Amino acid sequence: MDNILAQRDSNNNNTSSVTKVLIYDGQGVMGSSVEGIEDTLNDSNNQNISAKNKFIYNTSSVINSNTLSGYDVLIMPGGEAADYLSNDEIDSNSIKQFVSSGKAYIGICAGAYAGSNYITGQQAGWGLAPDVNTISEDYEGLLQISTTSYGTKILNNSLTNIHMDSGPAMTTNNSQIVMATFADNNTGYINNPAIIGEAYGSGRVILSGPHPEMDPENPQLLTNMLLWVTKKIN
Repeated sequence: MDNILAQRDSNNNNTSSVTKVLIYDGQGVMGSSVEGIEDTLNDSNNQNISAKNKFIYNTSSVINSNTLSGYDVLIMPGGEAADYLSNDEIDSNSIKQFVSSGKAYIGICAGAYAGSNYITGQQAGWGLAPDVNTISEDYEGLLQISTTSYGTKILNNSLTNIHMDSGPAMTTNNSQIVMATFADNNTGYINNPAIIGEAYGSGRVILSGPHPEMDPENPQLLTNMLLWVTKKIN
């Protein structure tokens, strides 16, 4: 396992809860997404966004039962979904067992494609969100997302600007799991789900087409995503 470990909040000893996050950083990953996640978690700690919850993290280029051991959440960042799905260093069965046992998964962009049931017209995903299929699109830049009533758990603002980098639009027959939708037509998929939260076994999954960790970074959103998937907010 890579040796990047950080907890930069000096008040950690006074907190009541620590969430241990493993970030994938291997074949196919977008380095700026990994760096953005690390920066955003540091900002969350340093800005005391969640007073009773702090985050420590590590990165790994290998994802299996051994590397997942001891962590609460796996984050699969942006990158190339096809590389994630074909990489022998990523054991999807271990990820499924990890989440179904009560742990958590956040897939951003490529991580959302990979975690979905099926990438439309291409190939099956890992099925961590069995009710969700993803649709490839090529938009890069800022767009607006609109929070659903369910999504107020992670994002209080009704409209939020966020970065998109060819992340998926999503489709689902279960409207109850949609947290945010595209509020403009920059992707060509206005009103389609942009962020979805679903249960998998005893665990929770969030798939996000947009990037809360890229400019403009949104540490509040990523913090609340982590709190929701770890059942610290309902």
